[in-house]
Amino acid sequence: MGILLGAPVWYGNRPFERSIEELYKLGFDYFEFSLDYPLPDCMDEAERKGLKGLLEEFELKIGVHSPLDIPLAHPRDELADASRTVLRRCMEFSAEFLPLSQYYNFHVNPRVSTYKLRDVREVITIRGLERCKELTRMASEFGIVVSVENDLVPFEWSDLLFGALSLLYPHLYLTFDVGHAIMAEMIYSRMKRKDGNYLDYLKRWIEKCGAKILVVHVHDCSCTGNEMQDHLSLGRGELDFDAVFELVRSTTCKYLVIETFWKNKDKMRMDYEEVRRNVELCRSYL
Repeated sequence: MGILLGAPVWYGNRPFERSIEELYKLGFDYFEFSLDYPLPDCMDEAERKGLKGLLEEFELKIGVHSPLDIPLAHPRDELADASRTVLRRCMEFSAEFLPLSQYYNFHVNPRVSTYKLRDVREVITIRGLERCKELTRMASEFGIVVSVENDLVPFEWSDLLFGALSLLYPHLYLTFDVGHAIMAEMIYSRMKRKDGNYLDYLKRWIEKCGAKILVVHVHDCSCTGNEMQDHLSLGRGELDFDAVFELVRSTTCKYLVIETFWKNKDKMRMDYEEVRRNVELCRSYL
């Protein structure tokens, strides 16, 4: 089996029936369902049964993206404990769709303003690793594959993510977001007044983690000049996708999400015709 091609679906894509049917028509193999508030709690039993019926009807698979507002590794125990409660409900939801459910993807960076300070990162890394172990054990209870995604955090600040993968792989995989890896370094380079090449940034990640990558999120980026923007439609930014996909193919990636939100740098929203062009481009590389 080759790399499966997916697209994001979130609460704003309602009615889900129409969105999923459109993805099926575009030739996707699966979609990554983002459980941002009020999902999954707002879906009653009938809606969940209906979603499963659509998957079976269109022979689609599903991946699950954990809520973005859940700070799993937050250094304040009260917030981390509450997050664990929500994550259990989200994993229960993901398990309802087995064996069609392929993976559960989550972010580990707590997004606190003091994260740039080394002593704070060291404390968060210690606590975060324990939380990642808890989450991995929880996933094992449900029979779910879990994958952690790189945030907009530079490579040299990613000790928590690297530590989790080192400690927990093969029970924990990496979701590698191409644009996050590039944009994090571009922002950090400007802070430090350093120059860099985006392909070098990607190579560094892949050399360290390429054998642990399960999922890749791909999108174009505008990464020069005064305005930087990611999640652009493929070919509408500045990335060389011949080179990007050569790197992707060198990894153990099994799932590729076209995570494009914007049709161009002016933030025109994607339409299905533009998505179709992205699908054709990706298929030409896979």
